Order: sequence, then C-alpha cells, then structure tokens
Amino acid sequence: IWSFELMKIVKKKIAVGEISTECSTYSSLYQNEKDFESLQKKELLDLIEFPFENYNIEICPIFFNRSVPGGPIETSYFIKVKNDFIKQLQKLGSLDGVLLIMHGAMYVPNINDPEGEWISSVREIVGKDCIISVSFDLHGQITNKIIKNIDAFAAFRTAPHIDVSKTYKRSSQMLVNALTTGVRPTVLWSAIPVLVSGEMSSTLVEPCKSIYASLDKFDERKGVLDSNLMIGYVWADTERATASAVVTCSN
Repeated sequence: IWSFELMKIVKKKIAVGEISTECSTYSSLYQNEKDFESLQKKELLDLIEFPFENYNIEICPIFFNRSVPGGPIETSYFIKVKNDFIKQLQKLGSLDGVLLIMHGAMYVPNINDPEGEWISSVREIVGKDCIISVSFDLHGQITNKIIKNIDAFAAFRTAPHIDVSKTYKRSSQMLVNALTTGVRPTVLWSAIPVLVSGEMSSTLVEPCKSIYASLDKFDERKGVLDSNLMIGYVWADTERATASAVVTCSN
C-alpha cells in the first residue's frame, strides 16, 4: 500500500511524438521533408488532448511529423528525422513513459521495417523499464520487432477514420494506468494471412461494420485491455504486408 501511494505522489515524466504516413510502393513520387507537416509543443499537446496533468505526469512533446498518403519516403529524410527524434529524446534524460503516434504503413527503400526500426531505437534509448505505448492506423503493418519493443497498443477502429482522438486517448490511458498502478501490460499479436484494400474494408458497411463493432465486447473480457484488428496495407509490396490481430493484455 505504501509503495502504491508513493507512486501517485512521485511525478512521472513522459515524451510524446512520432512520424506518420502511408506509402504506396507503386508510386514514383517520393516523400521528403517538404511533404511533412511538423506539429510541436502546444500543437502536439492539443492533438493528443489528454489530461496527463491530472495524473501528476509531466509530458514533454518532441514532434509529430505527418503527411497525406503518398509514395515511398526518401531514405535520407527518414534517417535524418529519426536521428533528430532520438537526439531530442536523449536530451530529456530519464523517462517513465513514451507515447508514439504512428500510422504503420511507411515504406522506406532499404529499410524493411521502418516503424520497427524507429520504435526499437526509442527502446534502446529509454531502457527496458520505460513504458512505451503506441497508436496505429488500422491499415498499419505489424512485425515482431514492433511488438517486442512496446508495452501497449491501440489502433483506429473506424474507416473512414472518425475515432482518431479516441484512439489517442486509449493509448494514453493505458500508458497512464501502467505508470500510476505499477502494473505493466503486454502486447500479443497474430498475423492473419490476408490483405484487404482500404476501399473494400469500410467500417460503415458489412462485413467490417459488425466485425469492428465486436471489438468493444472483446475489451470486456478479463485480462484484455485493448483489442485490435489490423487490415494491413495492400498498396505496399512488402514482405511484412498482412492483416493481424493485436491485443494489449493485463498479463
């Protein structure tokens, strides 16, 4: 009891940021710095819109670079922006948590798993005790490298995406709960060997309408904190392209 009360008194420190876009490998138009909008400081905090201060948590915004769907990302730009993020993360010193806002369908030439590379680089800096919570688009790709380096996962449950804010809140709440209770969640996943294009997987019509509506019921199961179905990204001709089920669990 004393340990739990102490955790509530000691101020926690977290960082937030990331990069987000989806990339078609069939496009010859490459994305670089001019294609990305960068949200920083108050703009980034306003986007997340979560009351971390109510939980005695200090939030340190780094940056959130986002662009509309396009072609592959220039490798040099990806390396540059990832290194910049890592440097800023290092300057923050010891962190209790990190909130990463991603899409999940980046394609960078010569980098097989860009999201996995980014997340594993973050893990290397913050250490094994730091809680990493991420949010993804439901068209994102999942890999073992991503899963083994995160503690909580939440993805959109609507297409068109009208639950972006709710998804950020789900990811933020799991991070907060882990930091305030001391109970560390875990993430499990299973690939589903099928690819469905976005225009054929709207959650406004069947079958996805009922399938995605059922996720709320899975969340009510004992031990399940957040259940997700990923459609994958059919317009990226990569080995990691697959649908998947991803579940954040209490044990």
